[in-house]
Amino acid sequence: MTRVHPADLRAQVVAAVLAGTALSQVARQYGLSKGTIGNWLAQERGTFGTDQRARLDLGELILGLIERHVQTLEAQLQAAARPEWLEKQSAAELAELVVAERDTTLRLLAGLRPVDDGAGQPQLDSPGASANA
Repeated sequence: MTRVHPADLRAQVVAAVLAGTALSQVARQYGLSKGTIGNWLAQERGTFGTDQRARLDLGELILGLIERHVQTLEAQLQAAARPEWLEKQSAAELAELVVAERDTTLRLLAGLRPVDDGAGQPQLDSPGASANA
């Protein structure tokens, strides 16, 4: 029997993979099989199934996730500004909290950018190569 997963879970999983997290890591993190995630990715890319209504609007889902992460980050920063809360936290705990939200937001933002095949990208010189050589 096929399990029905919430649309927001599917969106988070697909967004995580498209943002660069390894499929196996996402599968472990969300407790899903790699096959299920592969099917969701195929559906998103339009290579699986024919029901267009079932396709996820990934851009919209990513924007929603970004909005929630930014709101969470804002709430955390507001909490961190309260002296009574701030006194109870170590600097390492505060940094870890903010960095985790920032990194997640940046990964989601990266998912909005179209994939570039590298054509037209500037290339770095080989190590040890000199511009004046």
